[in-house]
Amino acid sequence: MGRNQQKSYSTKQLMLFSTILCGCAWGNAAAVMAQERLEEVIVTAQKREQSITDVGITINAFTAEQLSNYGVRAATDLEALTPGLTITDAAPTGVPVYTIRGVGFSDFSTASSSTVGLYFDEKAIPYAVMSRGVLFDLERVEVLKGPQGDLYGRNTTAGQINFVSRKPTRDFEAGTSVEFSRFNILDVSGFVSGPVTDNVQARIATKVVQSSKGWQESISRPGDKLGAKDEVAVRGLVNIDLNEDASVLISAHWLRDKSENIAPTAYDGRIAGFDTAQPLPTAQDATPFFSTGKSRAADWSPDFRPQRDNTLKGISARLDWDLGGVNLTSISAYDKFNRDERYETSGLAFEDGHTYNGTDLKAFSQELRFASNTDSDFYWIVGGYYSWDKLRENYEFLFDQSLFGFILGINEIDTEYEQKTETVAGFGRVEWRFAEQFKLSLGARYTEEDRSWTGCTYDTGDGSLAWSWNNILAPGLAAGSPIPSPIGPGDCGIYNDIPGTPGYGEFGIFSDKISTNKLMWKVSLDYRPTDDVLVYATISSGFKSGGFNGASAQTHSQLRPYGAETLTAYELGVKSTVFDSRMQLNASVFYYDYKNKQEPTIAVTPVGNIAGRTNVPKSEIKGAEIEMRWLVTDGLTWDLGVSYLDTKIKEYMAIDGSSSFPNVIIFDASGTELANAPNWQVNSTLTYIWPLNDRLDLMIGGDVSYKDGIGSRTQDPVSDYFLVNARVGLMASDGKWGLTIWGRNIFNDHYWPAAYGSNGTFVRINGMPVTYGATLSFNF
Repeated sequence: MGRNQQKSYSTKQLMLFSTILCGCAWGNAAAVMAQERLEEVIVTAQKREQSITDVGITINAFTAEQLSNYGVRAATDLEALTPGLTITDAAPTGVPVYTIRGVGFSDFSTASSSTVGLYFDEKAIPYAVMSRGVLFDLERVEVLKGPQGDLYGRNTTAGQINFVSRKPTRDFEAGTSVEFSRFNILDVSGFVSGPVTDNVQARIATKVVQSSKGWQESISRPGDKLGAKDEVAVRGLVNIDLNEDASVLISAHWLRDKSENIAPTAYDGRIAGFDTAQPLPTAQDATPFFSTGKSRAADWSPDFRPQRDNTLKGISARLDWDLGGVNLTSISAYDKFNRDERYETSGLAFEDGHTYNGTDLKAFSQELRFASNTDSDFYWIVGGYYSWDKLRENYEFLFDQSLFGFILGINEIDTEYEQKTETVAGFGRVEWRFAEQFKLSLGARYTEEDRSWTGCTYDTGDGSLAWSWNNILAPGLAAGSPIPSPIGPGDCGIYNDIPGTPGYGEFGIFSDKISTNKLMWKVSLDYRPTDDVLVYATISSGFKSGGFNGASAQTHSQLRPYGAETLTAYELGVKSTVFDSRMQLNASVFYYDYKNKQEPTIAVTPVGNIAGRTNVPKSEIKGAEIEMRWLVTDGLTWDLGVSYLDTKIKEYMAIDGSSSFPNVIIFDASGTELANAPNWQVNSTLTYIWPLNDRLDLMIGGDVSYKDGIGSRTQDPVSDYFLVNARVGLMASDGKWGLTIWGRNIFNDHYWPAAYGSNGTFVRINGMPVTYGATLSFNF
């Protein structure tokens, strides 16, 4: 449902939600009699093992068991578990957009980096496109909220997501899991771990996901389905004990994904409050391809099937060495990502907007740090970080049956570019317990980053872009602009409209460099009035370096770099353990002063309004979060998370979508909300496990998640949703085997987590319909 539509939930949904709350109220009385306590959660959010209750920052941590129960198969599934986190798409180009507490960058370009730092075993994932793919054999996932720039290598403003894999064991272990679910999805995973010699341990894990039956159904071609899966992933780890004080962990991974991409759904824009059914006309009538109101309904051209053939492989080495009072840690990592993908962008059965991405990405990073390892009241860590990455991409856009093809005669364009980034940073942090109940933490990081970009949007060789520029577009340039020399098939088709630059008034390749030098810092004060309560106050700063627009362009001004954004965060929180260590209750309030937020905009060019990038001068974010984990009674656990956001643009003169070259219309966008920042997000889970006898346990669980809708003048409406999942399982008391039957979105709620304007249509990405299946697992 969009922001402009009336919200309505089924009686079943409301009854189930009420039942969960009532069940927990009943559990309050039983809690007095229970003797169990919550298990301690250990995290490495601050690059050392600590209890989550001792870390004075807001963290959501999920164990392997929780990730399995909640059906987390990919990073995008974390949104339903984590208040304040949204993971969506700015367009169907394979680039997920991560946003924490309203801090995000809705850019569909492969070349853009995320405001949310992504890390796997402490090595950075530099581009969001590399985070796609299956998750498997994880120990836990940690979501850190707010700037964390004092300890983490990639400069970010929103926070971090840490994926932590399971490590080799000193005793032999093995396990396997087989899952079969709706749409004929077969998911098989397994691992083997144990000693190789007295000083060497190894672990290998793999996962295979296969399905020949897609879940999307074509509107124009009954029986044609989209969404088949073909994923294979392998990870191998070897730990070598060099001596009693030093060890090396070597990790290698390989992932291949040859699945089909999903297609968006075109819809009548008037139902979402727009003035027209579609923003631009197409060569054919788009109305027959509008959504029928079914979550599975979509469309795509039979001649351009959305699909991918991607490979991610890499290797890393970690050295840990106890030097006597000081720990040395070195982490070296190299990754290579290749993709070959096709996407449908307009949701139509003809060629209104088809894209092809060919990407070659290489990334290297090296971190070296020293940290104290004594139990004194003074802890310190200091280190350095270096990284480089190189991205080459070929981005083709085909639209011969769109407005551009119908009126301007342009059939397709080809954007080719190369981006190089090099980063050097030094960081340090000290923690001083200056009194029995107080601890002061100070951290800082200085970063220097250089980034270069060179590329052009070319005529593909068919001559259509060259013909249009020579005969229609160039003669219509604004008064005073030079008329460029004619171009031919295969030539660069970007017009240099920047006076005073070499080649002004002609077509040519765009090249530029930017450098960023920034100091980030963090100050935190922890107060422990009792052993069970931690109160913390934090002021921190973060920045995200500037970048370049990797989308198709027609003018040099469209490709000029956008600047760095900065954020200063103020947060006050409390972590408490109550009811005799049976409940963990955390709460926080925060205020963000957001400067020069990086934001998509409109580039008004001779060929029309296309994608641009800019900075929003001033924004602010206010919010609050509550998180609770409660062992209500023996075997009954209730998890609850609630987040509230109030976001506002304070200063921004934006370009109106009704602009046309050369008349650019500006409006005051101050007062509007930030993208991907729902006012409310709630998730609640009940899990009840009880013994049937001395060998068998029965599990019943259910969870609900709610996300408020978003939409304003500066963004397309995204639906709110209320999803309900359920599961029942039978398992051996010793954990040797287990069988779980589960259902997700069991009331088949129709929702769309992403929406945007495409070439000639308004489109949205539908969420998954009801799915159900069974999982059988064995451990040896």
